[in-house]
This record gives sequence, C-alpha cells and structure tokens, in this order.
Amino acid sequence: MRILVTGATGRVGRHVVDGLRAAGVTVRALVRTPDLAAFSPEVELIQGDITDADAVRRASADADGAFLLWPSFSAEGASDIVDALPRRVVYLSSLNAGEGGVWGDVEQLLRAAGKEWTFLRPSGFAVNAQAWAGDFRSGDTLRLPYPEASRSMIHERDIAAVAVLSFVNPGHVGQIYELTGPQALTQTEQVATIARAVGKDMHVVPLTEDAARQAMLDQGADPALAASAVSYWASLVGNPEPVTTTVTELTGRPALTFADWAHEHADEFRVLSTAEVAQGYADALSAGRLDAALAFLSPDVVRSAPLESTTELKGKAAILENTRHLNADVEYLAVESLGPLLTADHFAIRFTFTQRNTRTDARSQATKLSLCTVESGQITREEVFYYTPPSGS
Repeated sequence: MRILVTGATGRVGRHVVDGLRAAGVTVRALVRTPDLAAFSPEVELIQGDITDADAVRRASADADGAFLLWPSFSAEGASDIVDALPRRVVYLSSLNAGEGGVWGDVEQLLRAAGKEWTFLRPSGFAVNAQAWAGDFRSGDTLRLPYPEASRSMIHERDIAAVAVLSFVNPGHVGQIYELTGPQALTQTEQVATIARAVGKDMHVVPLTEDAARQAMLDQGADPALAASAVSYWASLVGNPEPVTTTVTELTGRPALTFADWAHEHADEFRVLSTAEVAQGYADALSAGRLDAALAFLSPDVVRSAPLESTTELKGKAAILENTRHLNADVEYLAVESLGPLLTADHFAIRFTFTQRNTRTDARSQATKLSLCTVESGQITREEVFYYTPPSGS
C-alpha cells in the first residue's frame, strides 16, 4: 500500500506519516520544500502545494489513497484538487462540518466525485493552544473571547491514529467519525491546565467580540467565517462541545487528555534557559529539523551571515526564504556539531554539513560557526561565520 499524505509537515500530518510507516505502509508526502521536511529517507517526497492540482496529480500517481488536509478558509479551488486525488481519501474535516462551511463543502465535493471517503470530524485541536505560548512566556495574562466556552480538545496524535486505522483496517469507507478528547474544558480550565504543567499562575481576561473577529480577519479568514467562529465560541458557553468515545472504540485505548498534551508541550510555554535553548537548537539542526529549530527563534530575530546575504535578515520569514534559496540544489547527507559553548545569554555551535549538489552530484562539506544571543528564552540574534563557503555562494 502506498499512501499520499498532504499537510505532511503539519501538526497532524507528521503523526500520520509516522503511524503509517509504523504500520508498514509506503508513505509519499506532498511538501512545498522537501529540503526542510526532515523526514526519514523512506518517505518519498513530492514537491508541490496542495492547492496546485498538477502537483497533487503527480503526487497521486500510483498511490492507493490519500490523507487530505485542505488548508484554506474557503473551498474555492478544492474541486480540482479532489479530482486529482486517488480514489480512496481520508479527509480531515471538522466537528461542525454538518452545518456547512468549508469543511462541509469539501466533504460534498468528495461525495460528488465518487471517492471512497472517510471523514474525520475532530473537535478543537489541543495543539491550537500553542498560540498562547507567547503570552505565557511574556507575562501572566491571556485575553480570550468567551473564557467559559467549553471545548472537548483532542490531541493531534489521536486524530492521526484514527487516520492510520482508516487506511490499514477494512470497514472504514463511508464512515464519519466524530473525534473528541475525553472531557470538555472551558478555555479558562485549559489555561489553568497548561499553567499547572508549566508551574506558573496565569490570569484570563475576556476579549471583546469585535477584537476576536478582527484577530481572525488578520489571520486571513473571510468575514463570514470570522463572524460564524465568534458566534460558535459564544454558543459553547451554554452548550459545550460533545464528548465522544470514538477514539477509544477505534484504537482500543483511552483518548489522550488535554493534561497529557500540556505536559508534553510544557517547554513551549515557559521561558527556557540559555542552555536549554542552545541544546534544543543544536539538536533540531543536527537532526535536519529546521521547523523545530525555528521554534527557538524570536519572531523579530536578526540573522547576520555575510556569505549568505549582503544584508542582515530580519524575522523568521526572511530567514526561511533565504534558507530555501540556498538549499534549492542541495541535499544534506550528514550533520556534525561541536558545542554548544555557553555564557549567560550567548551560545556558540560549530556545524559541519556533508552535502550533495543535486544538479551535478558533486559532494562537499561546509563548516560554520553560529553565535547566538538569547533573551527571554528565545534566540534574538544569530551571527554566522563560515570556515568554508556555503553551497552556491
């Protein structure tokens, strides 16, 4: 069996990839930037975007099925993507898809296309609480719309587990699975659960409807979706999200709790020491996990690397774009590191990369020293000095 995973580098997708591989399934991942995907060599990588029908068609060739995550707040363009997918599709939908919206629209497209579908309808993702991490690290107050809205938050690993079962076990075609965590918690209770895991006190202050709506608009939601989302939060104050036992029934084990998730992710919500930041950054880069390494950078981080760019790079987006440019024709074969060497608010690491030029097949090594400044548990500046020039410079 060969399964295509879209959204493979995302919060749920990575666990789907891992679960399928553990089940002995051949996995193909559609990713925008293969060099940054950080999957094992056994995962076949196809470069492309889920909104590009031609890329999806290439990735679907010879695949027996696909895990579909549609990333947009609108179903516009989804029809062409659905047509390009294999016949068997497990779709990551939403608990309220039955009421319409983009999730319901995509479900209808899959039905109309005659796909052998399974719809996973999860409640709110526990991992969405990562949006609160900055407030946890910078202070003791969180501003939230409808703090007493109750949601049955589900762990992303439970969603992935059901997705994997839907592929490898018979009898799941045509099924709709409503997936939730084992209990409904108010947003205030969710904050308190994370606070206990982190070991600090946090206070919740209500956010106005207008402010909550504007926050969604700023994230790219259309006005109708933003309005409906705020209305949904309001409805959850008196009518909490349901709690289902579907995860337990399908997997044969208890569903993971929000407290389980909070303990697993506690480090993301507290101010890390310079030593913890340094080791985490070194480990992530040594493993080829640029996505994990970026988590240690502050949003306005500054990177100075004269051999890579004639100007300083400011912000994660600029750094990521520069990395994509440098790695366009590079395959990293191995990474060795020395360090980190620490002071109170700085650390240094030396990396040696063994790499292959994918156009010429030439192999080379590049060694660099990164000197990083840490403030409030995040890297605010990185200065890079090369012993040997980076590939393509």
